[in-house]
Amino acid sequence: MHVTQQSLLDVLGEKDARLVIPIYQRAYSWTRRQCEELWRDMGHAAQAKRRHFVGTLLLIPEDGERGNHRLAIIDGQQRLTTLTILIAALADYLRAHGNALPGQTAESLANTYLLTQGDTPTCKLAPSPKDDETLQAIVLGMPLPPSPSARVMDNLAFFRGRMDARDFDATTLWDGMGKLFAITAQVDDGDQAQSIFEGLNSKGYPLTVADLVRNYLLLTESHAEQTRLYDEYWQPMEELFAPDPGSLRLDNAIKGWLSVRFPRTRMKSAETVYSGFKQYVEDDYDGTKEELLEELRGFSLVWAENYRYHAVKKFRSSFDWARNGAPLLTSSYKLKPASNPEYAERVRSELKSADAAM
Repeated sequence: MHVTQQSLLDVLGEKDARLVIPIYQRAYSWTRRQCEELWRDMGHAAQAKRRHFVGTLLLIPEDGERGNHRLAIIDGQQRLTTLTILIAALADYLRAHGNALPGQTAESLANTYLLTQGDTPTCKLAPSPKDDETLQAIVLGMPLPPSPSARVMDNLAFFRGRMDARDFDATTLWDGMGKLFAITAQVDDGDQAQSIFEGLNSKGYPLTVADLVRNYLLLTESHAEQTRLYDEYWQPMEELFAPDPGSLRLDNAIKGWLSVRFPRTRMKSAETVYSGFKQYVEDDYDGTKEELLEELRGFSLVWAENYRYHAVKKFRSSFDWARNGAPLLTSSYKLKPASNPEYAERVRSELKSADAAM
């Protein structure tokens, strides 16, 4: 097995290569949401001048055809297909705007990343049969098939729409695309490739929203700072909800907090919650990571009251609630005297009894 770090553009631009998606692989399935996330990631990478890791690629060299060597894509077809669609959209943009990209033309993009070389050029990426005719037509500039691939056409329309925006800059996009990189593994044995694929995709326990958020906030800090932030903010949040198998309650607290802070995103799965969290922090949030952790901890304290754990009482007493509490929509309201003091006292007494019995 040969393992390297490669930019996705280098993978697509490998000379005399044909990238083939085996017939048993699923059809192209990325949605607009995933394309939006990729677009944001490229923009942030270009702005920050840093590379962006997009995961692993697993390839098997096969017998060549017409002077090209073949690489079967066992893992990574969704990313490479999306990048092919994006480059095709960019080539169309350059044709329409006078090749407005330093060092690249529509023809150089097509010849390097989209087409095989030879007497009869064809699409460099050979997707699943369901998507093949559509992608071939887009890359070669031919008429679309009678029933084109909906996913391919939807995502092509999305990228074209972003390029039609008034503030679109082709140079920034190209810079961001060049910063996408993956760990590429080439293996010669199919059985070995299958075991590696299973290890990458089906073994182990999936990361929770809490895992992803914690890693995002702490990963780039020094060891000492990671320890301090974890001890002061994250561990108390975990203990508020303990026992919490699979971080279900903490995940729900993070989702609840994000629904207040970033109400325009719709969050259903763990993947969309984390994607929304990243988008909020990178695009909307202007504070420090510690301030964000402090707010998350305060919100979690309020959220945990719904679960009625003894840990809530402990942290209410040990934290300065006035300082650590998350600013809420009702924080400016003042409690009014009960209209029926006897009833109010009885309710408070029953709640105390219920807490003591847990």
